[in-house]
Order: sequence, then C-alpha cells, then structure tokens
Amino acid sequence: AAADAPRDAWHRIATAYVAVVLVLAATGFAVWSGAGLQRAAAVAVSVLVVTCPCALGLAVPLARELVHVGLRRQGVLLRRNSYLEKALRVRKILFDKTGTLTRGLLALADDSRRDLLARPLAERRVLWNLTGRSSHPVSRCVAAALSLNDATAGGAAVLDPAADDVREVPGEGLVWERDGVVWRFGRPAFALPGAGAAAAHAGRSVFSRDGEPLASLALVEEMKVDAAAEVARLQAAGYEVHLLSGDAPARVRAAAAALGLRADRAHGGLSPQAKADAVRALDDRDTLMIGDGLNDSPSFDAAWTAATPAVDRAVLPHKADFYYLGDGVAAVRRSLDAARRLRAVQRGNLAFAGVYNLVAVGLCLSGAVTPVVAAVLMPVSSVTVVAATAARLGGRRSPWTS
Repeated sequence: AAADAPRDAWHRIATAYVAVVLVLAATGFAVWSGAGLQRAAAVAVSVLVVTCPCALGLAVPLARELVHVGLRRQGVLLRRNSYLEKALRVRKILFDKTGTLTRGLLALADDSRRDLLARPLAERRVLWNLTGRSSHPVSRCVAAALSLNDATAGGAAVLDPAADDVREVPGEGLVWERDGVVWRFGRPAFALPGAGAAAAHAGRSVFSRDGEPLASLALVEEMKVDAAAEVARLQAAGYEVHLLSGDAPARVRAAAAALGLRADRAHGGLSPQAKADAVRALDDRDTLMIGDGLNDSPSFDAAWTAATPAVDRAVLPHKADFYYLGDGVAAVRRSLDAARRLRAVQRGNLAFAGVYNLVAVGLCLSGAVTPVVAAVLMPVSSVTVVAATAARLGGRRSPWTS
C-alpha cells in the first residue's frame, strides 16, 4: 500500500486537472455562445487543445525513472518506489557499526592470536567448527585465523559432522552441545552465563566450555574509507546520526569518536531487541536504519525506512527500501540527495505547467488563440518540460562504487 501511495496521489491530481479543464472549456463555450456556435466551439476546442498535462503525464514518471537510473549508476538500487517520498521525512540516520560503517573485516589482536593458537588442538577444532558456519564478522575472523594457521598448528580446521547442531543466537553468539559439554563463543554475558563472570572480559569475544572461559579474544576493526567523511556530511546537512551496535559500549564509543559523533549518540551492548527498542524510542516516523546482519532485522521492522549493503543475505534486502553496492557508505547520502532533487524538479515542472496553463487558457478564453495555434503551443510546452526534466536529472554519470 505504501508503494502505491505516490501513484494514487498523482492519480488524484490528474483527475482534478481533467475536471478543471472540462469546466473551463464549458465555461468558455457558454461565455462565447452569444457570438455564435462556431466561435464558442472554437474557444472550447482551443481550451481543450492548449492545456498541457505534460507535467503529470510525462514529466513526473520521466523524472522518477531518471532518478532510479541515476541511482543505479551509483550502485543504489531502490526496491520500493515509496522510498523517494519517505526519504524526504528522514531526520535521524541510525547506523549499525560492524560491517556497515566498518569494513566488516576484523583481525585478532596480536596477544589474542598468540593465546588462541596456544590452546590445545581439540579446543581449536571445536572453535573452528563453531565459527566456520557463521557469517558474523567476528566468527569469520576467528575461523580464518584458525584456517590460515592450519598447516602449522596440527590441523585445527577439521570438519566435524556433529557441528550441524551448532546454533547461532542473533546478537549473542554461538552454542554447541556435544557429548554432554556446552561450548559457547560470543559476547561475554552469553559465553559466561554465571553472575558477574563476564565483567572481566568486557569488550572481548569469549570462548568457553560449560561456562568456564578458555580464551578471551580482542579484535581490531577498520572503518570504511569514507565513513568519517560521509557522517560529517550528513551531520552538516542537518541529519541526526546515531551509532547502534551489539559490541561493548567502550568499543562503540571509540568508534563514535573516530566518526565525529557525540558520545550520547553511540549506543553499545545492544541485543537485537534492544536495538529495535532504541530505534522505536528515536522514531517519530523520520528514521533511516542501515544495517547488514540478521540481528538488524528487528530494527528494520521498527524504522520508518531502511537500507542495507548486505545484498548477499537472505533476509535484509527483502526488508530494505534500498540496498547498495561498493565499499563505502556514500550511497546513503546519495539516496537522500536524489529524493530532494526529484522533489525540486517535480515542483519546478508543476510550477511551469501551472503558469503555462494559466496564461494559455486565459488567452484562449479571451479569444486570442485559435485551435490551430493551440495545437502548436501544446506540443511545444510538452517538449520544453520533458527536455528540462531530462537536462536536470539525466546528465549525471557517477560510477557505482562508493
């Protein structure tokens, strides 16, 4: 229904336009009927011919299509037509951190790598089977570290058929019950469910057996190359930018500082549901949520509109209003700029059509324009507004990479 709203609005405008034209033509016929039937008919025909619906029938769909094409050239693919209207109301932009503003390519800190590879082979094999099936950036990093070290570490990357029972808890971690032993890897509170046990491992990912810590791993991450610059541009444009993450609050605050965000706009330690609640708390139908993981799905449901760079995931692209390509976040600003540019062009077209029709119909009603002259003026006005639309929206050839 939301996707049909713009079309319905323009349909109502077009219906009103036709009704007004018919009334004006009838009025002209009635006013000039005293001068003879032929003269009255000529005035009425002139009104019907000279009126130009080009801003509605031609320029509006052309403008939207040109914006879609321009965004596709920049790697922004709109899934819902309604986004271009919804984007005009956006005032708060909420970024997930890992994989959205960061590159999603984590690395183990040197001391954590040494500690991990010093663990017994059996434990490393369990951890590899835990992490090797997950698409989360932390899991991919740990699995890659174990795999790369496989040749010299006795073969940690050995697939265990029983690992099909590994279960991923979105926003928390991984758990595997094997031979009566519960193995966990993830957030400290998840891996160490005992009261107070997680505090000593804040900001780290913990590997545990039956609630006892085996390895506490620190990871470092790299921001996307344009993240800080794009966040600055969005804030300069008047948008309120927030950072949401399930990572430790200290790590999230550090990332916010690197991005130039205020500390009170950095929200860390959030479960998927807590992240969605944070979106709802901020939302008065003006939030744009950008995320890339399964744990962002509830937040997408809570936000006014949503976007994702995760085009290869099963869930998020279907919930997003648009998704984008490239190793950056400039697509977010580009989509918002495109919506504002489309509005400006549409308003300009409607203003042109209004002035043209007002003047042309006035001349027709005064008897100064014959049907032949009206037949010339109408296509000239159509060509003018279509050409102006194409010139304003069709000349950009930006590459899709951001």
